[in-house]
Amino acid sequence: MININISFITIDELVKSLATKNIVDSSKTLIQLFCANTNVKFIKELQLLFSEKFSKSILIGTTTDGIIEDSNVYPDTRSIVSITSFENTSLKDVLIEDTDGSFHTGKFLAKAIIEDNTQVIISFADGIHTNGEEYVNGISSVNSSIVLSGGLAADNGKMLKTYIFNKERIITNGAIGVSLNGDSLSVTTNYNFDWMPIGKKLKVTKAIKNRIYEIDGMSAIDTYAKYMGKDLAEKLPQIGIEFPLIFEQNGISVGRAVLSKHEDGSLTFAGNIEEGELVRFGVGNIETILRNSNYHVEHFLERLQYNTEAIFVYSCMARRRFMNKYIETELKSLVSIGHIAGFFTYGEFFHSQSNNQLLNETMTILALSEKQESLDVDVKEIKGHQDFEINSGHVLAHLANTVSSELAELNDNLEQRVKENLDYIYKQAYYDKLTGLSNRLSLIKELNQSLGKVLFLINIDDFTTINDFYGLAIGDQVLKQLANLLKELTKNEDSKVFKLPSDEFAIVMDIDYSVTSLENKVKEFILAVESENFLLNGHNTHVTVTASAAYIKDSSTCFANADMSLKSAKKAGKEYMIYSEDMQLSNQYKNNITMANTIKDAISSDNIVPYYQPIFCNKTAKVEKYEALVRLRNDEGKILSPFFFLDISQKIKLYPYITEIMIEKTFSFFSKNGLNFSLNLAVMDILNEKTRKLIFDKIIEYDIAKQLTIEIVESQELENEDSIHSFIDEVYRFGAKIAIDDFGSGFANFEHMTKIKSDYMKIDGSLVKNIDTDPDARMVIETIIVFAKKLGKKTIAEFVSSKEIYDIVRELGIDYTQGYYLGEPKDDTIKE
Repeated sequence: MININISFITIDELVKSLATKNIVDSSKTLIQLFCANTNVKFIKELQLLFSEKFSKSILIGTTTDGIIEDSNVYPDTRSIVSITSFENTSLKDVLIEDTDGSFHTGKFLAKAIIEDNTQVIISFADGIHTNGEEYVNGISSVNSSIVLSGGLAADNGKMLKTYIFNKERIITNGAIGVSLNGDSLSVTTNYNFDWMPIGKKLKVTKAIKNRIYEIDGMSAIDTYAKYMGKDLAEKLPQIGIEFPLIFEQNGISVGRAVLSKHEDGSLTFAGNIEEGELVRFGVGNIETILRNSNYHVEHFLERLQYNTEAIFVYSCMARRRFMNKYIETELKSLVSIGHIAGFFTYGEFFHSQSNNQLLNETMTILALSEKQESLDVDVKEIKGHQDFEINSGHVLAHLANTVSSELAELNDNLEQRVKENLDYIYKQAYYDKLTGLSNRLSLIKELNQSLGKVLFLINIDDFTTINDFYGLAIGDQVLKQLANLLKELTKNEDSKVFKLPSDEFAIVMDIDYSVTSLENKVKEFILAVESENFLLNGHNTHVTVTASAAYIKDSSTCFANADMSLKSAKKAGKEYMIYSEDMQLSNQYKNNITMANTIKDAISSDNIVPYYQPIFCNKTAKVEKYEALVRLRNDEGKILSPFFFLDISQKIKLYPYITEIMIEKTFSFFSKNGLNFSLNLAVMDILNEKTRKLIFDKIIEYDIAKQLTIEIVESQELENEDSIHSFIDEVYRFGAKIAIDDFGSGFANFEHMTKIKSDYMKIDGSLVKNIDTDPDARMVIETIIVFAKKLGKKTIAEFVSSKEIYDIVRELGIDYTQGYYLGEPKDDTIKE
């Protein structure tokens, strides 16, 4: 084995250095390129150079947070190429973009390059998108005994975009790796950590993989602000990466550094931290690290069997930044063993005791040798430095003071603690956490004391669309901005603003009760909202509202009057509606009662019936399966669609009975004819333990799993994800299929589709029905089709009502079609 390291700044400098070296271009030559320059043009020039001069060799490259050349460290100017020519070791490499998540990327990479005699995998993954721990676990799922080394790419601490590359491609989301295969290769690894845990143990109370939302019940950012100071918390992740969270994993003290922060107060770390994990803040000590560096090298030498021919170091960016110039002192002891090349990462891969791990704040070492020459190295003593220019003292002082303060608080007067708890409980009960406004419970109390005043309701139009399109965090910003606007509009009035559930606000105001004055006030509210600039994801967005007003004559009915007026305004497409006695809203109540009785009678008299609508395969033009749709037959024999009764059935708690009837009748019907079919289930069905059990009991009873597709339907945000995923997994275990209905509306958005396993995506009918006239609808559908194909899912177009729409659906490559043009829902299947 021959190893040559060349550091450089310019391409010309590298070309001149290469010309002086006798480097063999062969399939057994590995080129590791650690690039400090994140300019894509520069990387492409390097690719071209090595493609021309080393066409047979393997290149794996990454951007860095600085490079290591022996004991020299170059933060952001120089790059280094380490060229290793093996004699008896073969190489196999792969570069893969992440399409299915970090775990699958690691699993795919391992399967692509591991051979029977693989000794080592050297791999680099992007440092922004990759969940390093999931990636490492993916590799280990294929083979956990093979030594894994390398780390996450960096971009000089900018935390914006990292690159990994070979001679042909550059990617920003994925991984590259090379396997070293051969029986003559000697491999030794080691790592240095020496970060000291300090302070009390904190419990991670809310986390999803590597994103921590709460620690000890506080947001992750607030926890850093509390213990490390507000200034440091505001500058995460660029500042403070040297203060990781530390916990034990597989007998090793593991640090997790912050990679990014989010507007909701959560933090993303370089690797997973499980919910319930006990963590402590870690603090580095330069003197301790330098003092222990000899010990680590001695331990390393004890494990070495032969003289090393190549040493690679993959070290954490936090270690370099914290130790500053003393990082070179730590490296000096290693130089006594051999020449070193490496880079500073956003997370290090390490192998210990047949287990691969992601580490942070560490220096990991990989030593390789093919020649079995006796070890003849002595450790050089490193003299400790006394004058350490450490600027983290104020942080440590803050931590110590905070811990002391917490201990003192434990001795607080019991009476004071009780008072604080009562205040907390009161705020939780009567105030909205997001906006700080009084909540619905407070409004009910207020109405009892506000006779003669006016109640206004203000509801955001299409708020679900805002949440689906921009995300819940942006939706929360809209609510907070609107809350502040309403408080500002009413600050000089005798009034009080309340935040009601979801996207609704209430205002109780002492105002002259006349149609003119109320209309003027409502119009004032609406105009102010429409004139406000709601900044969403950097763009000013137009937000509209619908409003209503009702006189508080009777505290028990005024809210119902205002609420019914609001719903009537929305139904009529009006901006507002003022309640008056002659609106005859009581008719609505009467109709509700009538329909409630109709539903009860239908259930008891077996008049809940399934109708079946055919779904056609667009390739064969034949019926692929049927969708079972619920109908109600009233006393007059008229068939009612779900529009007339399903919402009311939910409100009067009869909806689960309708679902049970549909399951029984549909399963029985199709068990007799052997046809394939689908059945709609709302999320509330899935979360209902009794309904869920009935579904699986009936699947077994009628043996229709292979015929069945369950369509999950919901118009609100997806909640209880664990229960949904558990249900879907159970469906697949039985052998049935899953479809996501109404894709393009409700919770069925692109983010959730990457998490939810399913076979089919049903494109929302509101898009399909306009595809022949609305270019935007067509563009969205085309995007959905591409997305579905990448996920390996089939697409179904519903609401196909004309030949024109049908022709476009087939032209776009949608797999299946459903709609009145091809077949209406009937009480029986098509007789062939």
